[in-house]
This record gives sequence, structure tokens and C-alpha cells, in this order.
Amino acid sequence: MNLDLAVPRRQHPLGVIILATKFSWHVAKAGWPALLGLSFGNIKWYHLLVVPAVFLVVGGFAFVYYLRFRFYVEADALIVERGIFQRERLQIPFERIQAVQLFQGPIQQLFGLTGLRVDTAGSSGNEVELVAVKLMEAEGLQQFLRSKMDGPREGESAQDVAGSSSPDTALPEADPLVSLGWADLLKVGFSQNHIRSAFIGLAVVMSLFQGVEEQVSAWIAGLPVMALAFAGLAATALILPSLVLMMFIGVATSVVSVVLKYWKLHSTLGEDSLSLQMGLLRRNVFEVPFQKIHLTEWKSNWLRRALGYETLRIQQAQAEGGRGGVRIFIPAMQAHHRSAMEERLYPDITAGEVVFDVVPARRLRWILLAFAASPALVVLSSPQGVNVLMGLLWLGLVFWTTGRRYSSLHMKVYRNAVVLERGWFWRTRTLIKLSQLQGVEWKRHALLERRRIGHIVFHTAAGAERFGYMDKGKALALRNFALNQVHSAHGRGAD
Repeated sequence: MNLDLAVPRRQHPLGVIILATKFSWHVAKAGWPALLGLSFGNIKWYHLLVVPAVFLVVGGFAFVYYLRFRFYVEADALIVERGIFQRERLQIPFERIQAVQLFQGPIQQLFGLTGLRVDTAGSSGNEVELVAVKLMEAEGLQQFLRSKMDGPREGESAQDVAGSSSPDTALPEADPLVSLGWADLLKVGFSQNHIRSAFIGLAVVMSLFQGVEEQVSAWIAGLPVMALAFAGLAATALILPSLVLMMFIGVATSVVSVVLKYWKLHSTLGEDSLSLQMGLLRRNVFEVPFQKIHLTEWKSNWLRRALGYETLRIQQAQAEGGRGGVRIFIPAMQAHHRSAMEERLYPDITAGEVVFDVVPARRLRWILLAFAASPALVVLSSPQGVNVLMGLLWLGLVFWTTGRRYSSLHMKVYRNAVVLERGWFWRTRTLIKLSQLQGVEWKRHALLERRRIGHIVFHTAAGAERFGYMDKGKALALRNFALNQVHSAHGRGAD
């Protein structure tokens, strides 16, 4: 199938239904206060005619929007023409594109269509979103845009673009990375934050049983006094079963959310990009070039480490103010998966040549201990034996935990990579490339300046990363080295 992308085209006609559904959802979110107010008023039957009238207007708006939306490709940019009351011609240079994502919601899956989202550097949202394209066309456009993210080849025209956009073009072999089956999904689900999930699940359950509390209150009001006394004792006995039920709701919510998000997750490592697809109700397909990845973060807790895996977060460029930017999470990453990823993204780490090996100043150890031990001082202010015992136990606990936390802080700097390690219970390992830095900052206040201690901040397109309480001499040497690497990389890019 050969796609002539240089010719302006519309989306699939069924996109009108998807657009109407999307616009209706936006209207419902914007108008829920009015609907809530009407629900407390005296509603007549003719008031309900507003609902079909709104849907009719939204459907007409979606139809006109569909007719006036066109997209095509020029020699060096993706062009989108859209707008009803105000026409807009959006020109997106290929080199600004960060990622091209395919997605399928329930409606797209029902009709055999797919959506396509283009994320760019410097935009707080999605620059372009096509909601209804045939799968072969979307894959062809994704493949073409992926090949052009580095900029078009010299002398290439829009006609050349059209001729080279066939999805049947052979691609280099890709190495499999992570694929999740049922057993893996359950492991990932069991290692989530169940406390947060329990509150989310409880909120959903309570919303399904609105009004039941009034019936229960009316039933309790009719009980005799003796029955109420026994009911109070029974409620006390139900505290432990209630905690068990709460935990069960948390685990169940975690597992369900993981299944919905990571269903049939499959990822591969190509020569210069990462491919990933996942999701049940909403199927997402990502194609992320390595050079567009600005930060990777490996996160784990004690349970994930016991199961032998970590979760990887991939961050692309953010817009001004820290908004936007593609964030991709890949769970169940084992040690060999991490080695494979870092070998492709940070080859100098594999070589093992460490330029700077840094730990925080010892002063941080005592600062952490002082803040953590402050509650014990309040308890020890009372001379009672129980308070003294509790205070001493707390001091022993925080002395051990702050020591573990301090010893977990570590930074290694390679020729073109920075590795920041933090945490012992919840562990984080962050990696950034020196060549992609936007700046390096040395920060300190008056008290730290007197001790020749401060914080070094690495500014990237994906956000800032800080390593605190460094010796001033080593920090300034590191800053100069990092800035030299940045200038060298930009010089090579200019050449």
C-alpha cells in the first residue's frame, strides 16, 4: 500500500462519531455544575429536551470540524489545516517531533480504526491528534515521521516523501525487551501502592451505593437501646475484618488498573528506537527514538526488588513550566532488560570509565538525623518511663533509617552520562546524557557557602535533577566538565 502523503486528506468518515463523542465529553465536564444544580430543582419533562439538543449541536460541530480538517506532508514538515470559525494552518518541522503514538480506544477498536498523536518539543499538549485513520495508513505515517525526525535528507521533495512512505518497507530487526503475560501482570499489580489504590477503590464503591447510608441510619434509629449496645460491640469487633477488606479492595484495584494499562504489553529495542504497545480498553503504540529520550528513571520498592524487577520511566522534552512531554512507564524490567537499555542509550556506562564518583558531604548525614529525631525530643521532654522508652526506640530507628538513606545517595559521572542514585526502601536510579543538558547550575545559600558546600543542578529538556551537599571544589570541576561536554556535542552537531 503506497501512501501519497503529499496530497491533503481527511480522516476516516467514522471519525465524526469519535469527534462527537470527544466533544460531548468535554461539554459534560464543562457543564457538570449546571447539571448538578438542575438535579436539586424542580425538573419538568421539557427540560430534558436540552440533552438531545446539545448532542445535536455537538454532532453538527463535529461534522463541520471533520470536513475542515486536512493533513498532508511537505518536504520538511507535517501540515495540518483545521478550525471552524478561525482557520489554522499548523506547520510542524520533522526535527521538532518528539514521538508519534498510535492509540485505539473502544470506539476505534470497534470500527477497526486507530488514532495518531504527534508530540513536539516545547508544546504543553499534543500538537496534532488524528482520531480516525485506517491502521495501515496510520502505521505508514508513523513510520515515515519516525524516519524524518532527524530532518529530511538534502534534495528530497514532497513527491519523494510520498514514494518512500509505504508501510511495507523493510525495517531493521528489533530485539525483544519486555512482554507481560498474566503472571507478570499479577506481580506488577501486587507491587503497587495499595493504600492509594484502596482509597480510589473505596471511592468507586461508595459512589455505587449512594443513598444506602440514609437507609442504614433509618434502620439503626428503629433499633432498641440494648440492640444498639450490641451493635456497638459488633462494630468494634469488625475493625480487623474492615482493615482486611480495605487491603483487599486496594490489591484488587491495583491489579485491575495494571491489567487495563499494561494488557498485552510488548516492547522491542531497535537499532535507534524503542517500540512499545500496551493497553486493554485503550491500546497505545509508541515509537520513541533514542535521541529524543532526555531522562530515564528506574524505580523500585522492597517488594519489586524481592520479585527481581524495576519500573522504568522514560521522559521526553517538556514545555515551558514543566508541562507536557511524553512519559512512558515500562514495568517488570529485570536486570538483563536494564543492561540492554543502558547499552543502547548510554554506551559509555558499559565501558565503565567513571570521571567523577561523588557522595554527599558528611554534614547531610547529621542534618537528616536532626530533622527525623525532632519528634523524639518532644516525647523525651516528659519524664515518664513509657515516654522515655518510646523516645529511645524512635531515636534508634531514625538513626538506622537516616544512615541507610544517606549511604544510598550516590552520583557517578561518565563521559556522556550522569547516574544519580537515591533511596533504600523506595529506590530511584536516574540517568541523563551530558550532551543533552541545557545547563548546569551551582546553588547554595549563605550557611552552606561558609562550609564550601552546595547543590549541583542538571537542567534538561525533561526537567531539572539535583544532587545536594557537594564539596565546592569537586562541584565546580564537575560543572566545567559537563559544560565542556555540552559545547563539544553542540559543536559536533553544527558540523
